[in-house]
Amino acid sequence: MPARLAPDQSRGHLIAIGVFAGLDGEQRLTRRLLSICPQRSQISFLVAGELDMRALDEVETALLALGAGGVRRVHLASRADAERPETLGAIENADLVVLATIHPLKLTTLIGGTSLAKLLRRRNADGTPIAGLGAGAAALTEHMLASSGEAGATPRMGAITLAPGLGLTNRVVIDQGGAASDRIGRLLGALALNPFALGLGLDADTAAFIGPDNVLEVVGHGGVTLVDPSDVGPTNITEAGPQAPISITNLHLHVLVHGTRYDLDFRRPL
Repeated sequence: MPARLAPDQSRGHLIAIGVFAGLDGEQRLTRRLLSICPQRSQISFLVAGELDMRALDEVETALLALGAGGVRRVHLASRADAERPETLGAIENADLVVLATIHPLKLTTLIGGTSLAKLLRRRNADGTPIAGLGAGAAALTEHMLASSGEAGATPRMGAITLAPGLGLTNRVVIDQGGAASDRIGRLLGALALNPFALGLGLDADTAAFIGPDNVLEVVGHGGVTLVDPSDVGPTNITEAGPQAPISITNLHLHVLVHGTRYDLDFRRPL
């Protein structure tokens, strides 16, 4: 669960960013990131796994060119790294934290239940924005889309695995990339198992900025697919056998592009 807020505090932004593909030539995404931070902000990247460092280099270079005061990269190779004073200090002193990983489970198995995980929740409750880049976006949530099996638009039993994420939000389930038809199958399967949440599918170089008021804003090159199961109808989830297709009805589907806003509390576009 997200950390509790003091009466006089506002939670920091949560930013789910799709995989980096270098398509956002106008740097709308990096400009928006810096707009929610203080001037000359200090940015810490938490990196788990063997990522494409070229992509990280490009993101960091763009942030520095647009006015960031400094960028620090912290590599996590073991759970011991999540308890090191140097790691905790980098997060404690950051104005923006970006989680980057090759797989959401890679990140959560390294930091879940550690002092670092608790610090991330506390810093966000204190107002610090936390972003997830690529697979790191899925890890922001309480109910994390950890893996998907057979590709396709039809969800199937056993094809979707939900695991505990970092718990910075319990309102959404995030799919951070992939073809549109595959994304729909993944999101529908996740929502069949957890109809409380909204499903978010992120295009490359596109982000969902969730503000302290729980209003989501789309920024970047592509779009965000949003599936709302609040009026979900009959489903066969309790009767379907292994690998059987899942029936799920009466869902609301939205495709949101740059500049579009959506109220997560009232579940309506603005």
